[in-house]
Amino acid sequence: MSNELGKYLKQLRGKESLRDVSHRINGKLSFSYIGDLEKGVNRRGNPINPSPETLKILADAYHIDYLKLMELAGYTPSVDKLTVEPTSDGATISATPKWKTSNELLDVYGEITAGLPTFADEHIIGQTIIPDDLIDKYGRDNLFALQVNGDSMSKVIAPGFIAVFAKDCEVENGDICAVLVDGENATLKRFKETSRAVILEPESFNPIYKPLIFPKNIDQDFRILGKYVFATSLLK
Repeated sequence: MSNELGKYLKQLRGKESLRDVSHRINGKLSFSYIGDLEKGVNRRGNPINPSPETLKILADAYHIDYLKLMELAGYTPSVDKLTVEPTSDGATISATPKWKTSNELLDVYGEITAGLPTFADEHIIGQTIIPDDLIDKYGRDNLFALQVNGDSMSKVIAPGFIAVFAKDCEVENGDICAVLVDGENATLKRFKETSRAVILEPESFNPIYKPLIFPKNIDQDFRILGKYVFATSLLK
């Protein structure tokens, strides 16, 4: 966990005691753990990496933007500055990423058409900037981006954010993938495989979502489109 997150949490708490914060959230987080989060390390001196679910609890407790905590914890990229330029029809907002980039742009799709699947131009909703190391590792032509519309993976990536995927990439147990299910549009799920089935698991704060289970003795009507490798909120 970055020290920025710990300092920010301590600032939010103000003069309220750690015990009072823990009591106010019904003991979902112990007062000692909240204190460790503010320090950035546990009692053994090891760095603490809070889960998205923990950050959501803290965001609700302090009545702040959950995405702000996700950014400080390193789950989503942050920006150094935002530049707002007035235009005739409103304003153009540009951002300077903290990660190294050569301003390589990647098309962002609002959806992927079922079938082949096809990446149709009419489904492009904008472009996003991606880090150089992603291009070096996976290749520019092997990457694609989707805007996340639902909240079935909200513990990992918030609705409205841009998820970047690598197409020709080996998917391992536990990876998050873009998957085409039942010939419909792409969905984002965590891939898990057992000896008997493939399981596509949601990771959401919304309890309505259930795992999709595909027994191996039945024809599997899904296709993995790519492995999730990056997330950003920058959309041009």
